[in-house]
This record gives sequence, structure tokens and C-alpha cells, in this order.
Amino acid sequence: MPGLQVQLRSASPIRLEAEFDCGAGELVALVGPSGSGKTSMLRAIAGLWTPADVQGFIRVDGQSWLDTAQGVQLSPQARRAGLVFQQYALFPHMTAQANVALAAGPGWTPPEVQSLLQRLGLAGLAQRRPAQLSGGQQQRVALARALVRVMPRPTAGQAGAPEAVSGVLLLDEPFSAVDAPTRQTLYRELAVLRQKVSVPMLLVTHDLAEARRLADRVVIVDAGQTLQTGEPARVFASPRNARVAELVGIQNHFEGCFFKNPRGWGRLRWTDAAASDAGLDLAVFDKNKIQDGTRVTWVLNGEQVDVLADAGASSPVEPGHTRLRCQLLEVLSLGEISLCTLRPEALPRQTITLNLTSRLLRRLDAGAGAWVQLLIAPQALHIMPVRTPPPSAGG
Repeated sequence: MPGLQVQLRSASPIRLEAEFDCGAGELVALVGPSGSGKTSMLRAIAGLWTPADVQGFIRVDGQSWLDTAQGVQLSPQARRAGLVFQQYALFPHMTAQANVALAAGPGWTPPEVQSLLQRLGLAGLAQRRPAQLSGGQQQRVALARALVRVMPRPTAGQAGAPEAVSGVLLLDEPFSAVDAPTRQTLYRELAVLRQKVSVPMLLVTHDLAEARRLADRVVIVDAGQTLQTGEPARVFASPRNARVAELVGIQNHFEGCFFKNPRGWGRLRWTDAAASDAGLDLAVFDKNKIQDGTRVTWVLNGEQVDVLADAGASSPVEPGHTRLRCQLLEVLSLGEISLCTLRPEALPRQTITLNLTSRLLRRLDAGAGAWVQLLIAPQALHIMPVRTPPPSAGG
């Protein structure tokens, strides 16, 4: 496929087990905790970090930048990779314009470099050195320097379809040090770039909301390993395993047991580990991937849960939906959103966490101590088999 393809394996100095791709014109976000290896993956693509024992390949539009089987390893200078470092890495003795011009491709003129700086809100700052710029301004200079590595000259662009460019844009937390208005400006610049140039864009971010807002797909990374790839909404709602659920910030993670149903629906028995005789049945889709009686962990996507008033909430529900009576234990207001902790009546040892709008709570006249009804759609439930660790060697 056109674009970027990465498959890398290494055991030292840090573990690396990465496999993902990024199509031309696509923005893919690498998401994971600090120290998970996201930045190392960017540096490996740019050719700035290559472990001695690395195995695998990095390809851009069919050209091998690294192929250990074929003995190919291009230098960083030979790779058309625009990299925005987390700490900017600007040359301190050079002006903003000189930093950008140094990375510009053939044919870029000083006025064209100045035009790019102006578009990024750096008008009047072109002759300042990094020490004379704020952190946000330095980050914009770093983004401009990365852009000129992969985009054609401004006068070379033609209206219509994006121009195919054989390179990649690598963004390491590029928006972390800028204020909200500047962040929106940079978002816009990325959107404009995507219309002009069909180049793979790889974004490292800790901000799940940012990844969801900007990325076409996300790659969940942990301890140097890529755990799951997919569209943000799908990955965040349907994590592959318990570790992915934890990394994407899913709060409602429980245990249970899955049972098949002859009518096509599955039955999820929500169990209480502290009380073996306690349990609650929830309707779920049966995708024929889990055997009858399998122990599972499961997550509840709060965005697909409706909250109704307790009084009179006895009307019939759609097939597969589950009605669950809960008491609001805690309501913590944060502007328009309230962080709510609820206790199911049928499982008093368990709690559910939901982010509810203050407007909804006012309409329901519900505060701490009140009872409400949750209407849970089957697609709000995602179940995962419990992985049994292999037996250890020896005895």
C-alpha cells in the first residue's frame, strides 16, 4: 500500500515490537503512557535511532528506508522525514527563518519560507533566535521546519487533488506547549497541509481527546509493543484486552461470565468477586467468537448509556437493552460536566462511573443519594476472554 509501513523487532536496549502502517494523506496517532516507546518509534523511522539487534523494515511508498533482511539502511539525511521533536531541537545560534530554511527542500526561496512562518503566526519573529521566542513560538518554528521537509514549494502546488509526496511527517507531542488559540491554528495548518499534500502523518500524543479529534486511526503502544490499531471510536469502545482498556482510560471494567443464547443474543453474567452468589444478567451481541461459559472481563462505554428518571421508568425497552436501577453515590461538578459514581441496586458492591451533563442532572432533579435508571444498549458492552498465563517452566 502507498504510504508508511513499519515492522520492527528488537530486544535491547529497550524492547521493541512494532507493526503498523500509515497511508498517504492519513493521520495516525501513537497513544500510550510515558516511556512506552512512542518517541523511539518516531526516531527509528527518521533514522535517528537504530538498535544493533533490530530486525524488520521501514518502507515509504515502496522504497526501503530500512530492511535488515536486504542490508538496507538509509541515513537520516536520505530519508524525507519531517520530525517535530518534543523539545524542539532548534539550533540556538540561528534565527527562526534560518532554522526553517536549513531543512527546506530544493528551490525554496526566502520569501516562501517567510510566508510559511507568517501562516503559522510567526510574522515579525523570523529574525529572532530560539532564546528570544516563547515555548509555543519555538514549537511553531519546529513545525514549520518539519513541514518544509515534506511539502512542495508554495508556488508549486496545484489546485485539486493533494500532491503525492514520498516522505513522512512525524509529530512528537507538537501541541503540548501552546495555548488553545495557537493549538487551533496548528490544527488548521495540518488540515490545510492534508488538502495540499498526500503525505503520511504520524502523531505522538498523550491526549486521548486530541487523538480522537485529529486521528484517522490510533495505535495503542505499551512497553515498546503495538497492542491495537483502528479507528479511535472503535478502539476506545472495543479494546482488545484489559491492558488496552486501561490505557485508553476506560473506567468501567468488570468481570463476568459469557453464556450463549439460542435466540442469537448472548448473556453476560456480571459477577461480584466478593460475593459468589451475587450476579446480574446483561444482554450482549453474540458474535460467535467466545464459547459458552467462558470467563470474561468486560467494559461499559458510558457514552452509550441513557440515564432516565427513576419514577415511572417502567416502559418497555428495545430488544437487547438492559434497564438497571442505580443510586447516585457521588456527584462532582466540573463546569458543564459532573463526575458521577453510581451503585447498582442488584450489585451493591459494584460501582459505575459516568460523566453526565449538569443540565441532565437538573432535568432529572437528581443529586447525591437519588435513584436513577440506566438504559444500557448492547453495543455499550464489550467483552474480552480472560487470558490464562502459560504455565511457568520448572517446578
